[in-house]
Amino acid sequence: MAAEKRGSRSKKMVDGTAISSKPSGSSSSDPFALLSRTAISSFAEFPSILNKEGSSPEIGTVVYIHGIANKPVASVLKCQWDTALFGAPMGDRTRMAYWVDRDRYPEPEKGSCADKDTLLADASGASVRALMENEQEPEIRLSAAERKIMDALKKRLHVEEKLSGDVGIKVLPLPEEARLNAVRRMTSKGFLRDVQDFFFDEAKRQRMEQSLRDRLDVGGGPFIVIAHSQGSMIAYHVLRQLQQDACDVRLFITIGSPLGIQEVQDVFGRIDPGKPLAVPECVDQWLNVAERLDLVAMDARLDNDYQPNSRGVKIKDHTGLMINPDWTSNPHSGTGYLSIDIVRQTVREVAGPTFSNPVGRNILMKDLVDDIEDSHREQRHPTLIQLVSDDGATTPLNEVRERLKRLIEDVLVFNQARPEEGRVQLMQRFISADLTRREIEQLRSHCSTLKIDRVWRNAVKRMLLHKSVHTIQVRPANLGYGACGQDIAWAVLDTGIAAGHPHFAQHKNIVAQWDCTETDSPKQLKPGDKGFNTLDGNGHGTHVAATIAGTLTLPRDDEDKSEITLQGMAPEAKLYGFKVLQDNGRGEDAFIIKALDTIAALNERAGKLVIHGVNLSLGGSFDPSVFGCGHTPLCQELRRLWQQGVLVCLAAGNEGYALLDSASGVIPANMDLSIGDPANLDDAIAVGSVHKTNPHTYGVSYFSSRGPTADGRMKPDLVAPGENILSACHRWPKNKLTVRNAYVEMSGTSMATPHVSGLLAAFLSARREFIGYPDRVKTLLLQHCTDLNRDPYIQGKGMPNLVKMIMNT
Repeated sequence: MAAEKRGSRSKKMVDGTAISSKPSGSSSSDPFALLSRTAISSFAEFPSILNKEGSSPEIGTVVYIHGIANKPVASVLKCQWDTALFGAPMGDRTRMAYWVDRDRYPEPEKGSCADKDTLLADASGASVRALMENEQEPEIRLSAAERKIMDALKKRLHVEEKLSGDVGIKVLPLPEEARLNAVRRMTSKGFLRDVQDFFFDEAKRQRMEQSLRDRLDVGGGPFIVIAHSQGSMIAYHVLRQLQQDACDVRLFITIGSPLGIQEVQDVFGRIDPGKPLAVPECVDQWLNVAERLDLVAMDARLDNDYQPNSRGVKIKDHTGLMINPDWTSNPHSGTGYLSIDIVRQTVREVAGPTFSNPVGRNILMKDLVDDIEDSHREQRHPTLIQLVSDDGATTPLNEVRERLKRLIEDVLVFNQARPEEGRVQLMQRFISADLTRREIEQLRSHCSTLKIDRVWRNAVKRMLLHKSVHTIQVRPANLGYGACGQDIAWAVLDTGIAAGHPHFAQHKNIVAQWDCTETDSPKQLKPGDKGFNTLDGNGHGTHVAATIAGTLTLPRDDEDKSEITLQGMAPEAKLYGFKVLQDNGRGEDAFIIKALDTIAALNERAGKLVIHGVNLSLGGSFDPSVFGCGHTPLCQELRRLWQQGVLVCLAAGNEGYALLDSASGVIPANMDLSIGDPANLDDAIAVGSVHKTNPHTYGVSYFSSRGPTADGRMKPDLVAPGENILSACHRWPKNKLTVRNAYVEMSGTSMATPHVSGLLAAFLSARREFIGYPDRVKTLLLQHCTDLNRDPYIQGKGMPNLVKMIMNT
């Protein structure tokens, strides 16, 4: 009957978001609400997003709400429930309405995704003692009628006789003391505090209910709502307030629910006087599942207490011979209930096969989902919004980008946030913004309308010479072949360059710089502009740039007047500096992508390569469960640059060594599979580190990240000197310059990468026919490496040799 009437509701839903008033009282001026109303007229050129008359779209989101007492952090609890129900984490397709009272339980329970609900499993009684601490809380003042309800409920839950005397049911297979602990916990004042709050503390009840409203109001339906224990009381009270066209709940599942208990029903009568107990109007199906030994669901049947709604939807009770798989330790276990066949099958039937596929496509990336699950509702998260750019639609990408920018700015105004709180930044195919959980989930709900492909976490990236020029045979090539980088330009994406350093003076290496770390478009600085000579407040970028290009002859120090010439790998190459890391050495994907957009635009406007290569001595961690290796937003934009003909050199990372905790103490270990992002990009050259003078003897640096990549490819591609590299310092005295006061030693794959960048700039200056063919250059580079006889997943093809590259071409 519900399915027959669903078509009338569908006309009022846009992207699963109700266009009627929302239960939280959202204003009609809410930009997302306005977007729902104007979706067809304002976005007429987009494919229709309305459900067809009588259609039954697959489920958009499963919303969980947990039960009583303390829990692990929300992301872990959600993962436990996902795994129990679907067999794997489900990303943005599920949400957890999380309402644990952190005043009562200051520290979350410890747990991992693989754990189960062990509420009653602590036979030692430690969990009971911890719970009893809550009995020290001041008593809530209750009226005589309210006290009568709580006393009656406590008496009803005191079921020691049932545990041992009812012949018709199982007996908890626990030792007597553990069994008594279970009963004490279920009947303690501490355990019932949350129930008492829901019954009689309106402010706390509102906070509990708001946790569910927040996850429904943002859209993303049709919904399945699954409620456990006290969560079923919260969910029922929220859903019974919603009309049919306000929220599209295709399936409501209650597990281990106390809704059959008379005292609970009496309280609903007090909260909503005159309102009958009935299936909520917004619900199409209601499945109630109860284990016969579950003390909370002692009155298991609900269909005899709750009448059908106006569309004839009745409760389907499943309380027969079903056994909660966790019954031996906790018959009330939420994860146990979710793994029961009737629950799993019903969810799969309603959700549809596509939704239930654990590796299905997500709009919000997993790491961002974890962040927003664990955060306060008002906390802002750095996001990177990827726009659909290749679907053949007639709408220009810049128009799509501008519409989304205006919407985000309107949302910030509506939420009374200052513009700087949102930090909106525009890129060619991305927009970054700091958004709340509600705003992020609203974007997901409207992804079709707004032409959003995915929403990523705006990931943090961080900073990861005179003898090493001989190690990779650069100096002989400079002298013998004139391969000095003349008429070749390289971009350095780092902390900026201290362009005033005398190292860059002779060849006027620094052409221009851009500061990409502000929310506006990149700010260009030219020679003579204020800040051009001092853009680098950290030193990392200057060190990297001077390894690539520039030259200076100086005395060693004040005492040793013998002179040394320090020069980059391609001393005459031109450099373009892009500040994408702040002076603290940290940046984000949005800063880097803005720089890449600028480089691509420079080349496109010129009709040729103005910038021939880029150096990124930076990186961050990578979670392969979020997306495939080499396909993050940053990797996608670097691939576009590579396809334009620009060489891309990336630091492999410094995660090759770690200290691991164990039962025996801390253990030092070299770490395979430690290649970071974006170094796992195939269309790039990932560089590890070796000793600067004795690479055959000392081999690969202990800190250098090791392969393979998470999808099984060999990385790094090669290694280069990265230990104790001497290069320009970002601060130097105005007079009496020496090597000691103008140069500094640093180590890391950040130092190894510019060796390869400079080597390639020198190569292109001598063999110009390879300009614009990065694949051919990479092949030549790797073919002519010197094998160090180390594992290829650690050394790649070995160490580069510029002389061999030039001689054989």
